[in-house]
Amino acid sequence: MTTTFELDSRPAVGYLVVRQEDEDEYVVGDPRTGIFVAVPEVGARLISKLAAGRTIAEAAEEVERETGEYLDALDFVEVLVDAGVLDQRSEPDAPEPRVRYWSVSKIPSRYVRPLFGRAAWTVYALGLSASIAIFVAEPSLVPTYEDTFFLPDILASIIITNVVVIAFTYLHEIWHGLAGAAAGIPSRLRIELRGIFPVLETDLTGLWTLPPERRYSPFLAGMAIDGVILFASLAPRFAWSRGWIELPPGLIRFLGLMVFTQMARLVFQTLAYMRTDMYLVLSTATGSQNLHQVTRLSFKRLILKLKPDEATALRDAHPRDLRVARWYRLLYLAGMLWMVWFAWHYLLPSARLVFGWAGAVLAGAPPGSYGWWEAIVLAALALFNLVAPLAIFIRNRREARRAVA
Repeated sequence: MTTTFELDSRPAVGYLVVRQEDEDEYVVGDPRTGIFVAVPEVGARLISKLAAGRTIAEAAEEVERETGEYLDALDFVEVLVDAGVLDQRSEPDAPEPRVRYWSVSKIPSRYVRPLFGRAAWTVYALGLSASIAIFVAEPSLVPTYEDTFFLPDILASIIITNVVVIAFTYLHEIWHGLAGAAAGIPSRLRIELRGIFPVLETDLTGLWTLPPERRYSPFLAGMAIDGVILFASLAPRFAWSRGWIELPPGLIRFLGLMVFTQMARLVFQTLAYMRTDMYLVLSTATGSQNLHQVTRLSFKRLILKLKPDEATALRDAHPRDLRVARWYRLLYLAGMLWMVWFAWHYLLPSARLVFGWAGAVLAGAPPGSYGWWEAIVLAALALFNLVAPLAIFIRNRREARRAVA
């Protein structure tokens, strides 16, 4: 990308946020777009000079005089433009970017802050701990893929299962958005891909403008509400299994579905190698910049030859990321093995059952009959679940190509 900046330009940087991350590293970004990058101290100093009204040349001279370190200021500004942090037009031509924030994140912080206070987190922790204790005391309550087929009608089971999954996925993301609002950070909702799984994602990039200790609550908020729903679904089943209460068989089976979906969601979020909630927690705790890419490339280097651009990226990676990646690779490998295990024990048996049933019905039912249409709808749902990850992958590749065009 070629910018319109010259050495006598005065870039509009007043909207940028600059925060010190550690001794020699700063985070610079635009909270309106949620784009942030890490820069050295001289870069942060240059931005502060530009914000004070200096031209690029004047700011570079002052930074060099103060630090004794030369900085190619024009190249640095162009890097910020390429990263999407800085608009390439000078003041006052730079337009206000239009960002569609999720309405949940616009709720005033005073209304949602109690949901993420000390008392609330105590409840979240107790709920998850109690669920783990129940599984230890009664292993038979650990769900299997068969819990998703809780009705005699297989199509009705799958439709209800999908409705439940979507509803509580939204609740998970709403809790992220509310926690972001409590911290004063707006968010956006989009569909993304994690491994082979399509997911909803709450973009809380603006959290990187906050100190590390203030990021954990928004990152963990989704898992917190998942733990509450898991306990609310599991506790009645546990009480029923011990003979303490009587519940209708249909309700017991539905609660089994709820336990399965919530447990699967919580386990999924621990798969840090797929940049899930726990990845963000781990990345913050270790002070990493781009741990996922560095780990992926360092792992790939062990078994394959890296492409030139990949080798360069790994060579220029932050030393902290390289140190953390040495042990994080074990989690990365464990996560990939878990995904294979999950696909083998849950996804494939479910798909085999669905396609087998649909094929048998289509082969024997008269065309146009209820059973025939039921099989068609079931096969369409199954195919959609298979095609959706590919569609998201293609969309992301197209967006990436447009970004560098």
